[in-house]
Amino acid sequence: MADGLDVARKFVAALKEGSADRLASLLAEKPVFQQLNVDLAGRDAVLGRLTAPGTSGVYRESSWEDPIWNGDAVKAVGKMPPGAAAGGVILTLHLSGDRIATVQQQPIPGTPRTASALKLPPDLAQTIDNALASRHPMLVSYVDPEGQPNLAFRGSTQAFSDTQLAIWVRDPNGRFATSIARNPKVALMYRDEDSRATYQFAGRAWVDASEATRKKVFERAAKVEQDHDFARVGVAVIIDLDRVEGYAGLSPTGPVNPVRMAR
Repeated sequence: MADGLDVARKFVAALKEGSADRLASLLAEKPVFQQLNVDLAGRDAVLGRLTAPGTSGVYRESSWEDPIWNGDAVKAVGKMPPGAAAGGVILTLHLSGDRIATVQQQPIPGTPRTASALKLPPDLAQTIDNALASRHPMLVSYVDPEGQPNLAFRGSTQAFSDTQLAIWVRDPNGRFATSIARNPKVALMYRDEDSRATYQFAGRAWVDASEATRKKVFERAAKVEQDHDFARVGVAVIIDLDRVEGYAGLSPTGPVNPVRMAR
């Protein structure tokens, strides 16, 4: 068993050095690299991933623990310096003889970003406004008068201001409107499975009965939402945001354009 640990130690040293030649000498003839949403096969593809600027930077900057056996594989843990956006990586190495046949990589969460002042960026506001059209309607959670959490898709959700969202609620006497009158705290989520864009929102909801706001929120809702309420009997619900966090997608080095904002 000691030989496998020695191979892993040499592999980690080669990663820190960024040496494609040394890495190649430790890989099996047809190696595989696996990460969430990534499945590469072949020496060229795997070496390209291991030496790419983004991923190799994490390998070089990490402090590596001595590899240990994890079942039939060897686990190597590299931790980034405190305060880094990425926490590091865990490598699960499957060996074939004295060569590495499969590299499985997963990230270690980094230090949470310090929250910035809450102000919806234009691209995020556009993402919210286009959520229904792009077939990713916003999911809203609230607590009903009986204290039971509820979830509902709200296709009319839109960015109302730099710090607010709005929803056209067709039934002014329905469960959502009556629930927020008792408990205004709500949470929302946006998820695009293709790009992996994921955003969470938390805030306090209330009904704005002014005609100007009702008109604005209704007219900015998608036509399919308007067609459910020809008579405009609904109400405009405004959500004062307290927290927004998420990212526009995922890359080999972690979240793309992450945001963490708080009021």
